[in-house]
Amino acid sequence: MKNISAVLFLTFLAFFSCKKAENPDAKTSEKSLSKEVPVKVLATDSLATVDSLKINENLTAIFRSTVLVFPNLNNKSLLDSIYAPLNLKLKEYSKENIEAEIETQKNEYFADTKKSLEDWSPDFPQTWEQNSYMKKFSKLNDFMTIQYKSDGYTGGAHGYYNELYRVFDVKTNRQVHLGDILKVRDAKIWSRILMDHFLKNDLDKGQAQMLLVKEIPLNDNFYFDQEHLYFLYNQYEIAAYAAGPVLIKVPYSEIKPFLTEDFRTKLNLN
Repeated sequence: MKNISAVLFLTFLAFFSCKKAENPDAKTSEKSLSKEVPVKVLATDSLATVDSLKINENLTAIFRSTVLVFPNLNNKSLLDSIYAPLNLKLKEYSKENIEAEIETQKNEYFADTKKSLEDWSPDFPQTWEQNSYMKKFSKLNDFMTIQYKSDGYTGGAHGYYNELYRVFDVKTNRQVHLGDILKVRDAKIWSRILMDHFLKNDLDKGQAQMLLVKEIPLNDNFYFDQEHLYFLYNQYEIAAYAAGPVLIKVPYSEIKPFLTEDFRTKLNLN
């Protein structure tokens, strides 16, 4: 059990945290964004893989993966960034190549699960899972936001869950980083801003009672719409496991002096 947990943690280090699959607490509000990028550019296909393997009389392993394919995106650097959270790096991101790599990941998961049982095996029936889901979350002007979710279970009291957002500029063919949005990222200033809006957003959620930190740091797990900048914190980042993911939304109207001129221009915030 310890070996497989370590492997899974390293495999999804960028975005794993602990939570049971399909946890009802793991919810974020999806925004309908205007000014869409041309449909031709963001045309997508998807690959869905589901397979299971009975390891022994007490353990069944399940592997699930849903991956987007972008037939009209040809920039290698952009595609590398899009698939990096899935640990996919290919010479060519064709549907066939992606499908083959996911098959390899599936086989490695089953092999690692078998290996983990050399020193320990459950003494009652269990189902272990590794799940990952990739979704086009929103589009705004030339910005495309991808949501990556992953969850699973490898024994123990509960499973794990993670939610990650990445924003890409399909006009410049690059990932959007926080420095592209904020020209002021002073930790003390932003700690106050984030804490203030965390408490405002938490009027009926009860997450404040499970806060683990005195200061909330900026993170790279963000997305935005025409009015707000959103930061997502997974379990144990700033709050207890039971709190679920914490979503903090900050209105541009309160941080306009901190926004870069380029970002303000692209979103017509000037």
